[in-house]
Formats: sequence, structure tokens, C-alpha cells
Amino acid sequence: MKRIIAILVASLTGLTVLAGYFFQAQLANLTGLLIEWGILLIGLAGVIGIGYLLKMHLVRVAHWQKGSLLSLIVLVAFLVTVGIGFFLPSESAFFRNWVLNIQIPVETSLLAILTVTMLFASLRIIRTRGWTLMSASFLISALISLILNLHYLNPANGTAGAEWLEFVRRLPLAGLRGILIGIALGGLIVGLRVLLGMDRPYEDGP
Repeated sequence: MKRIIAILVASLTGLTVLAGYFFQAQLANLTGLLIEWGILLIGLAGVIGIGYLLKMHLVRVAHWQKGSLLSLIVLVAFLVTVGIGFFLPSESAFFRNWVLNIQIPVETSLLAILTVTMLFASLRIIRTRGWTLMSASFLISALISLILNLHYLNPANGTAGAEWLEFVRRLPLAGLRGILIGIALGGLIVGLRVLLGMDRPYEDGP
């Protein structure tokens, strides 16, 4: 009985939100309420996730396990950021600079790690599968993109070289759009499977 109720609630909620895109004037209030509830649940899940991470780092520091120093840095940075956020509004220049001076270096480091990982992945593909057209094209395009994004080549604006470089730099956008289309299609398929009751991620077990 509980499974049937959960399937009905999930299906009706999803179908209502989906119908709201086609009948916006008639279902605007209802879909807005459902979306607000969803945002509230997502925020609650985020708070639970943050609490779990804090608990994990606190246990590591309390028992002085491996990586305790890094956990201590994470806890101090988190508590200082939260404390500043309680006393200063989000529009404060100091608070915004504080967050950005932490967030931007972290994002830059993650992008650098991702770049190196992709380069090693391409080399591993070449080593295991050999020099095929796809593997060679992937490696060459990655190297060209990395070199061009260093911005060492800066021809004068309006010249043929500047237009060619701008065209090459925009080529990765085609792959990005392909990835976004794939994500959208994957999300659509997963959503349909949940609406039809084929997948039930809201249940504890199969």
C-alpha cells in the first residue's frame, strides 16, 4: 500500500508540473506551490548533506586520523564563512569577496585537475586502443584548445587570424551543446520512467 501511495504521489506531482508548462495560466498557482515545496526539500537535503560532512570531519579531527589537518581547515573555513554570513547581508562587498576568494581558486583548481585528467585519459586510450582516427582527433583537439586558451596568440582585431582563432575557440561549444542535449534527453527518460512507476528512487528498496 505504501508503494502504491508513493507512486501515485510522485506521478501526480510530476504530471501536474509537466501540465503546468502547457497550461500556465490555469495551473500557475499550483505549479508554483509544488516548485516551492521542491526547492524547500532540496534545501533541506542540502542541510542534511552539510551536517553529514561536518560530522565526518569532526570525527576525523577528534580521533586525529589521516587528513585531520585538512578537515580542521575545512571546519574553520566553514564556521568563519557561516558566522560572517549571519552578521553581514549577502549584498555586502566584504562577504562577497570573502566567498569569491575561496570559491574561484577552488573552481580553478578543479578545472586544472580536470584538464590534466582528460589529457591522461586520452593518452591511456591511445595506449590501449592505438592510434585511431577518434583517439588522435581527441588528443590533437584537446592540445590545440589548451594552447589557444593560454591567450599567447593575440592577433589584431579584425584580421583574418583573429577571426580564425575565434572560430577555433568556439568549436568546443558544439561539444558542450551535445553534452547538454544528452543530459536533457537522459533527464527526460529518467523522468518518464519515474512518472510511469518503472523507477522508484523514493523507496528504500526494490
